[in-house]
Amino acid sequence: MELASKEVVRRIISGDETSFEKVYRYFYPRLNYFAKQYVLDYETSKNIVQDVFTELWDKRNTLQEDTNLNAWLFTVTKNKSLKIISHLKSQKNYDSYLKARQLAVNYIALSDFDTSNFVFEELQAQVNVALEKLAPTCRKVFELSRFEDRKNREIAEELGLSIKTVEAHISKALRSLKADLKDYLPLIYILFHLHK
Repeated sequence: MELASKEVVRRIISGDETSFEKVYRYFYPRLNYFAKQYVLDYETSKNIVQDVFTELWDKRNTLQEDTNLNAWLFTVTKNKSLKIISHLKSQKNYDSYLKARQLAVNYIALSDFDTSNFVFEELQAQVNVALEKLAPTCRKVFELSRFEDRKNREIAEELGLSIKTVEAHISKALRSLKADLKDYLPLIYILFHLHK
């Protein structure tokens, strides 16, 4: 089950806590990594992402079934990060000039960061093309690892492979995707944990 699919959105809207927890486990590290690049503080980024998921659950009834969950989560994270950066920049007792300057640069970069549905749909199309080039087993291993957030041991057991073979398939898929998707790397790194 792809964790940003319409089916998952429908389940979250209906109050399915299991689907919500799977989305949380999958997206939490990605959103946290994304936010931390801008707010420059791990605790702050953790709080932002917790707020994002609280908002997702609280506002689930307002979601449309065709909501692009990737775009929704990254847009809300972006907006909450901008708000925090703006607050930190305006604090008179903010003691680090260099950090304040970096936050100002980050604010501009994050403001320009496009989290629209179009970008995520284009990115998904490019990812699908790149995935099609992988051998079937390699692709399956990668999808279980990155799209379903499965542990290497679980993948090995399900597919009847050794853990070393699973690791080799993931490494091969990452090399191939990094080459094929080099123009999209910053966002690809965040979405699929290519930096692992």
